Amino acid sequence: MGRKRKSRKGKRRKRKRNIAKVKRKNPRTGRKTYYLGHRVKDPGEAGLASLREVEDICKAILNDYRKGRLTKKEASGRFARLHNAIMPRDKSLRGKVRKAKSIVRKYWAMLSED
Repeated sequence: MGRKRKSRKGKRRKRKRNIAKVKRKNPRTGRKTYYLGHRVKDPGEAGLASLREVEDICKAILNDYRKGRLTKKEASGRFARLHNAIMPRDKSLRGKVRKAKSIVRKYWAMLSED
């Protein structure tokens, strides 16, 4: 009448995890890091304070992509997010928004070359 099915639970092999897709948590706050990863140190308050900080963030995104921590799609999305989020927080960045955006575009172009 009714046949019993064997359970396959123990026979399946575990799938390898893609390290680019693993959600990481910020060690300080415990929250998921979404924007740019842990390797970017944000001195002071949240937001961008100088052109140097923008360039350091771009370098970190590109480095994460090259090391395989991010997929190309994720890295491109982070460049887009950074490009759209540039707003002067400090007097040192006022009047330099165009320059900051050009820095982001320069590193973004390097991503498409790889």
